[in-house]
Amino acid sequence: MERFEDLLWKNEVKINQSTAMICIWELAIIAAIYAMDVFGLFTVYSYATELYWKVGLVLLLCLPAVLVKLIGAKGRWVKYVIMSCSVLASGLSYVIFNAQALLLFAFPTALVTIFYNRALSFYTCALSVLVLLGSYLVASYLLLPPMFRNRYGFHYVIVDTAIPQAIYYLCFAVLAQVLNRQTLGVIRQFYDTSRKNEMLSLEKETAEFRGRMQERERISRDIHNSVGHTITAAIFALEAAKMQRPKEPEAADEKTDRAIARMRESMEIIRNSVRMMNDQNVMDVQELEKLLTLCCRQAEQDSDVYIDADLSALNSYAEMPMSSERISFLYGMVQECVTNGMKHGGARHFRMKAGVEEGAVTIEVWNDGNAPSDKPQEGFGLQHLRSYAEKAGGTFRINSADGFSVGISLPAENL
Repeated sequence: MERFEDLLWKNEVKINQSTAMICIWELAIIAAIYAMDVFGLFTVYSYATELYWKVGLVLLLCLPAVLVKLIGAKGRWVKYVIMSCSVLASGLSYVIFNAQALLLFAFPTALVTIFYNRALSFYTCALSVLVLLGSYLVASYLLLPPMFRNRYGFHYVIVDTAIPQAIYYLCFAVLAQVLNRQTLGVIRQFYDTSRKNEMLSLEKETAEFRGRMQERERISRDIHNSVGHTITAAIFALEAAKMQRPKEPEAADEKTDRAIARMRESMEIIRNSVRMMNDQNVMDVQELEKLLTLCCRQAEQDSDVYIDADLSALNSYAEMPMSSERISFLYGMVQECVTNGMKHGGARHFRMKAGVEEGAVTIEVWNDGNAPSDKPQEGFGLQHLRSYAEKAGGTFRINSADGFSVGISLPAENL
């Protein structure tokens, strides 16, 4: 599952497109108002009759669509440009349409709440207050003929008119902020719940693998305890029979027969145990994918890190057989790389990519930690990874040119 910030970013890209088109619809509404004014259905009272006011309004409302739809801009700054255009367009609309367009100042503030971005919300509110004060000054004072200006002039327009309107607007902005915060909290809670459900699902799916590993350990202990004891007893019996044979050959033969019977029992136990271990030893790449995903999610949950895991290349080889020993090793390899990155490099961002190339399973783990200035020294953990890979006929590599990465490749024919 993607981290919450990445989901918000994807949501932001889609919202940029939606808000750009809303600006076009707003332009269409303004054009309709002018059409009604021309046909006498609606009268626009304004002293901003020059063409440059209307051209400026059209450019401000068209710029978001040009950026998002035509140029395809997707930077983090795009939303600030869109909201700036929307706020400035509201100010120009007030200048052109005067008090009839006052409610347009609420439009950008309502629109910004769907971005779920607090910094953008504060920016939009601050810019709206400044534009509102400036619009009042232009429309209600600077553009008015001197004969129509209030005798209190600038003080009346700003202090007695514009500032109260700004206070009303801020009351609405605070309400919008509260609703935005509550909505974002609900989304975050839903995301966390989905993440926990994913963890539970992965742990459930990998429980069988862990059960197999525990069963193998139990079988190994049983072989060591029962078979080891039987063989030791048989050795003592054969040595006693050897010493007893000159004087009591029949008793020695009886001890020899019992020792042979015990050895045969041990051989049968070994055969059964090996057969069980072989049956449990063969797994597939799909199990590896589940374990690697679980490893990444557990690391993110336990530490303040983010792991961008790309396991899509394994989907085509999901049913390819793979030993549980090899799967367990690769799982431990990813754990080792993440732990080393946090401990020695102070890394907080990791990228893991796994796939199958030219008949070999490959995994590479990169982190943004501080890479060593000289040649990296391999500790016990990395030495173990290198030794295992080389003994399996694979390769092991370290790269500290950009961040720090560890890559391993294991041939599929040895799986």
